[in-house]
Amino acid sequence: MMSAGLAHELNTPLAVIKGLAEKLNADAAAGETRKSLSSVEAALLVRVVGRLERLSESLLDFARARPPTSRSTVIRPLVDEACTLVRLDRESAAAVIANSVPEGLTAWCDGDRIVQVLVNLLRNAVDAIGSRTAKGRTGAAGAHIRVAAEESGATAVGGYQITITDNGPGIDPDVLPRLFQPFATTRLDSRGTGLGLATSEGIVREHGGVLLARNLLTTESRVAGAVFEIVLPAEGT
Repeated sequence: MMSAGLAHELNTPLAVIKGLAEKLNADAAAGETRKSLSSVEAALLVRVVGRLERLSESLLDFARARPPTSRSTVIRPLVDEACTLVRLDRESAAAVIANSVPEGLTAWCDGDRIVQVLVNLLRNAVDAIGSRTAKGRTGAAGAHIRVAAEESGATAVGGYQITITDNGPGIDPDVLPRLFQPFATTRLDSRGTGLGLATSEGIVREHGGVLLARNLLTTESRVAGAVFEIVLPAEGT
């Protein structure tokens, strides 16, 4: 599955690069004086090469077997950092990201790696809301993402629970059972590489925790958004 996904992800940008190279070669063979690409073609080349670079970086993240260096970590600053990174990366995002994590709440985790998980989940939420807004289903003023956290003994491994809730279009029920597999969907990770959710699930699993996903439903059982839950074990478990 990974090989098929990689082949699919690589083929499109490589086809663009090949086509532009062949065009330059054909111009030269025909005695054309043009020695460079147009601005539009050059921008396209830069964009597809950037996608190949992002795919390579994501593969490295996905393949890393480095165990987390866990310590008692205050959660709220991690969320603040992740929100800042997402706002810089998604400058045009209309969604409001609210950090509702209580001051001083700590969890036993590797802060740097949990920030990576939070960034991946927040990016997906921002992109999902953006797709819904583009279809006129959610006005910019009503687009929101909320991050909350609490101590929780409700699960076998918890510990601590960090919840990210958005009012986007929700998760396709057909995709939900395999959501954390590489390249399982292009909608939730449409501006990434298809490895973000798989990498995030791997990081949480390395902490001894679980990453869960579900749709947020109204009383009429209509989808009103998506919920991702990061459940981390208590210290020493």
